[in-house]
Amino acid sequence: MHDFPLDAAGTRMRPALRRNFRRLLAPQRMAFIGGTQVERTLTTLRDREFAGEVHVVHPKRSEIAGYRCVPRIADIPSPPDAVFLAVNADATIRALDELRRIDAGGVVCYASGFAEIGEAGAERNRAFIQASGDMAVVGPNCYGLVNYVNHGSIWPSPFPVLETQRGAAVISQSGNVTGHIVSNGRSVPYSYLISAGNQAVLGFEDYIDGLVDDPNVTCLGLFMEGIRDVPAFARACLLARSKAIPVIVCRSGRSDLGAAMAASHTSSLAGRNEYYEALFARLGVIETETVPQFLEMMKIASLSAPLGGTRLAVSSSSGGDNGLAADYCSFAGLQLPPPTETQVAAIQPLLPEFGHVSNPFDFTAGNWGNEKLLTPMLTTLLSGAVDAGMLVVDFAPAGSPYRGSPAHDAMDRALAAAGKAAGKPVYHASVNTGGITPEASQRMIAQGIVPLQGLHDAAQVIARWAAHGERVRRDAAGGGAALDRLVPHAVPPLTGAPRTVNEADSKRRLAAHGLTVPDGRVLSRAELAGLPDEAFAAPMVLKALHDDLPHKTEAGGVALNLRGRAEILAAADRMVDSVARHAPQIRLERFLLEPMQAPPLAELIVGVKRDPLFGMVLVIGAGGILVELVKDAVPLLLPVGRDDVEAALRGLKCFPLLNGFRGRPAADLTAVVDAVMAIAAYAGAHLDTLAELDVNPLMVGPAGAVAVDALIVEVPRPD
Repeated sequence: MHDFPLDAAGTRMRPALRRNFRRLLAPQRMAFIGGTQVERTLTTLRDREFAGEVHVVHPKRSEIAGYRCVPRIADIPSPPDAVFLAVNADATIRALDELRRIDAGGVVCYASGFAEIGEAGAERNRAFIQASGDMAVVGPNCYGLVNYVNHGSIWPSPFPVLETQRGAAVISQSGNVTGHIVSNGRSVPYSYLISAGNQAVLGFEDYIDGLVDDPNVTCLGLFMEGIRDVPAFARACLLARSKAIPVIVCRSGRSDLGAAMAASHTSSLAGRNEYYEALFARLGVIETETVPQFLEMMKIASLSAPLGGTRLAVSSSSGGDNGLAADYCSFAGLQLPPPTETQVAAIQPLLPEFGHVSNPFDFTAGNWGNEKLLTPMLTTLLSGAVDAGMLVVDFAPAGSPYRGSPAHDAMDRALAAAGKAAGKPVYHASVNTGGITPEASQRMIAQGIVPLQGLHDAAQVIARWAAHGERVRRDAAGGGAALDRLVPHAVPPLTGAPRTVNEADSKRRLAAHGLTVPDGRVLSRAELAGLPDEAFAAPMVLKALHDDLPHKTEAGGVALNLRGRAEILAAADRMVDSVARHAPQIRLERFLLEPMQAPPLAELIVGVKRDPLFGMVLVIGAGGILVELVKDAVPLLLPVGRDDVEAALRGLKCFPLLNGFRGRPAADLTAVVDAVMAIAAYAGAHLDTLAELDVNPLMVGPAGAVAVDALIVEVPRPD
């Protein structure tokens, strides 16, 4: 576990740290310590006309970039609110200690050479954290902070000027990617951009916590390589969700090579993609696949009103553009409802004879730029059963004689007027990713239109924005009371050697939490021979039983469909010989005898795996021989609710087998959910000992679900 700056309840930053974080973002006094990087940073600060005091520390120079220097930190005349510290790693630690003593607020630490270099930097990293105290320290190994609200920026290279102060707050683990994000030409409004680096003191959870109450923040954009503390991150995201502040993520490290690069870059713990996806879905975090999509998502979250649903009215002057729009919208899960007869009757007379009223709507090239006709047509389309409207039009590239054509502005005026008349959000999407000029974007935004670059990304971000709106409405209807249960379990590291629990004991333990298991008996060979004749009336299953034999099938320790005493005793003798050959150290003395189960509708595997980052991960998938062949599984983080389990089951490729496939009876889905919840309950009650749990298969039938095999791996509690 890390020493993270959360309060005792683990929910919010310490009050002193919070005060210093606010000082960092709204500085009245700034200090800059170092040489070359300080000079570059002061140049950008002067360009942005910061109104507060600026102090520079350098032991040998009298001035840097036109600012007078003092030789020591102790010579700064008053406690600085924000500090840029650009000295080497060991000097950074000494300077932090001095800054803490003079009550500095926040510090951006440029130096590398800490946790990102592994064990060699671990001790230095511990000293860094200790020296920081309650200061809001960004980094180390980070580039800086762009502040569009207060203009107290700490950024060693030029960045664009924005007319607005309100917008997305970006926290990025990569300084270079932060630079790409701030310098894009997509008209994304920003409030703050923070290059977080190694997150030795402030982590994602702290930045989210400290920014959700800032009125200048429209959404939170996280470029991440990993999460250091999943429960703390979850609590922060749920705090943002309770305030309807979208959290948007773009993550690197999704490939094996990318994960290795992320770990070496910022010492992040990169986890399995499926676990991240499960976490983000659970928390309502909006995940994006690319940096362009990330930018467009932050833009729509900053400029668009919440969507009431996924129904979209699309218009263009091209059948090809409309065909692409129909595909991309469909792929994204958006609906394009056809116009009603009333709408067709109102629009058709405004079209040429060959025109056709549909959705997507081709208003034809003849109406290109015809504001007088487009305004009533688009207004009529938006007045129907749709939640938003989208116009698909590209602009001419730089240098083209058609750049700045008044027809584009006319079509946008028609779109804006239609959106206002219908009271619905409107978007202008280009087919190409650079198909809208920055000048046109600003004109659109001024009219209430959200410009979206790239038709594919436009459809994706609109769909995700609609899902966010639905989530906000559900949370409001439920009062937010259920959000606390979405925080994943924090699990301590296990100490000691893990051991397996034999099948009979594993089943007994799970049955105590509500799992249905066969009516089995644990017997010696002599006890098998002494059973009454009626014990063999039905087909039976015999299994070898030993704590050190977790994989019985490979050792010849399972015999199915046995009939009569002779078959069972012969099977027991074969098992003794087979196990002796497979594992000579095991002396097989006990067997598990169970009735043979009827053929199921489907077999499932339900397991729990302990992950050092994500806690207890429940995995539900197709069982039996399909486990390796189909790889049909869904991970859920514990704790989990019944609705989550049912949704996971319905998301499996094999779910049709449970739902009356080809006229077969349907499974008792309630019983299946009961079984999974029993397994989850056992895991939740053994967070301090459970290493792994597998039920495979869980045999599912019309009348219930039975666990015919189970294995628990644990580290016993110390006596």
